[in-house]
Amino acid sequence: MGRTFELTYRGRALSVRVYPVDNAWELWICENERPIVRADVVSIDDAVLARRDGVADPVADAVGRIRQHVASGEIVVP
Repeated sequence: MGRTFELTYRGRALSVRVYPVDNAWELWICENERPIVRADVVSIDDAVLARRDGVADPVADAVGRIRQHVASGEIVVP
């Protein structure tokens, strides 16, 4: 199983899960382990370069942005 991050939205216990795809990781908002909306895509090449440049964790940074976008309504959770 890939990485999972907790996310709470309007009392709902959701998660952000990382799924590998060709040369990238898709970050999906899930409920009860079921993907409900694709929230972001992180290029594996970009993530590796970012790590080399000292960025602590590009996937965790993307999850932080997803949390902000959900809270602001930029990402709509069905």
